Amino acid sequence: MRKAMFVLLAFSLLFVLSACTSGTAGDSTEPSGDNNDSTSPKKDSLVVAYEADAATLMANIDVNYVTDAQIRNIYDPLIDRDGETGDFVPVLAESWENVDELTWKVRLKEGIKFHNGADFNAEAAKYSIDFILDDANQSFYRSRWVDVEEVKVISPTEIEIITSKPFPSLIQRIAEDLLLIEPGYVEEVGLDEAAKKPVGTGAYKFVEWSRDNYLKLEAFDEYWQGNPRIKSLEFRYIPEFSARLSAFLSGEVDLFKNIPVDSVDSITNDGNSRVTEVASSRINYLALNNFYDGPLQDEKVRQAINHAVDVDELLKAVLNGHGTKMTGPLSQINNEYTETANYSYDVEKAKELLKEAGYEPESLTLTLDTPNGRYPMDTQIAQAIASQLQRIGITVNVQTNEWGNHLEKIRNREMKDMFILGWGPAFDAQSTIENLFTEVAPYSGFYDEELENEIYRVNQLFDKQERFDGFAELQHKLVEKAAWVPLWQQSDLYAVRKDLGFTPRVDEKIQAFEMSWE
Repeated sequence: MRKAMFVLLAFSLLFVLSACTSGTAGDSTEPSGDNNDSTSPKKDSLVVAYEADAATLMANIDVNYVTDAQIRNIYDPLIDRDGETGDFVPVLAESWENVDELTWKVRLKEGIKFHNGADFNAEAAKYSIDFILDDANQSFYRSRWVDVEEVKVISPTEIEIITSKPFPSLIQRIAEDLLLIEPGYVEEVGLDEAAKKPVGTGAYKFVEWSRDNYLKLEAFDEYWQGNPRIKSLEFRYIPEFSARLSAFLSGEVDLFKNIPVDSVDSITNDGNSRVTEVASSRINYLALNNFYDGPLQDEKVRQAINHAVDVDELLKAVLNGHGTKMTGPLSQINNEYTETANYSYDVEKAKELLKEAGYEPESLTLTLDTPNGRYPMDTQIAQAIASQLQRIGITVNVQTNEWGNHLEKIRNREMKDMFILGWGPAFDAQSTIENLFTEVAPYSGFYDEELENEIYRVNQLFDKQERFDGFAELQHKLVEKAAWVPLWQQSDLYAVRKDLGFTPRVDEKIQAFEMSWE
């Protein structure tokens, strides 16, 4: 009996081995590296890390890069900027026309659908602009659109925008602010629900949002520009840079922005990674806050601080040269940039100005607020500025804020003497000067009544040369009044998976539709 069982087992083993080594030509099991590579599924998911969560998923509310960069994958604009040149390009708009100083016409593309199947049309365009103008929605964009009086629907594919004053920069506002909302959906579910589960015409549809953890999106297969090659998109929120870097190097994250310059080598030395750099349209500055009742309301004190901050040293010692020095409120990439006088680094001049203002440097204790990880080396920059001011005797207390809290303190006028902030995209003078040097602007840190009146006058000039000359004079005056310590045009450093087709944009947008795995 045992002998029979042994023969049966041996016969079975031979049968199995024979089956494994035989078969038809079509299902041969011989290994072939080339064939295996070609049949392996290509990666089609992407994980992008950010330092903070989006404040909302509703379009046209939050003036915040972290929010905007994410939701622009869900919503489309009427007009955008070219990612390389910054020039205007049509998106949902077909064309636009300035009829007269108070009238603009925008013609819209046809046959485009929202994620819920609703048609994109002129009613949706009107609704999206009216949404910004409606005080009830508490849009932080509203101050930029106050001169819009009415939006008229001319036909299903055309709107007319009527302004109360000449508004020559309206196309900039449309390109940089406006995203298109589906009216029926917002009215049906309400603003709170629409802000949690958005519907747009963009390349990606909403899947899931876990507050302070992640936002998950999926490709919209009926997207009007074609089928997205990235099928699954996740934005993951990792506040601490060291944790973001670790997640990237371990392969959990495929892309993130704002690498501290002292970590570039750890990424370039990784065989699966690369660093990509572009000169950004974003500017970084030290706001000298005259909304706060303190020493910086005095022009001489602000001038003294400008002389006491050595921007060249900061660029070299902290940023390793990754940035382009600014001397005024605009960078050279700005269409209406003009060269201004430069506050030389002069410790003795700084002390002299303080004494003229009635202050002994040692008597001054100032507060400097900074975000942590929002801009390249932001906390280290703040500490270095504090050290430079200490050289002339000023004590500076550095306050580090979580990014959302930092913005909220600025909007609520809760900042004290100084704060670090960036602004962008900054392609035209009005979008910077009006939004950072007027009383009603949410992120302003400086106000002067005479200058504000001049800002509003220049804003209305249609003649290109008059407008250029007006903004040139404003730039000189803002430098004279030491409204800021201008720092630099930001250099954007991205950590990128080596086989991800990604080209950084000058306007900092992260558009997954433009990416693919190689």
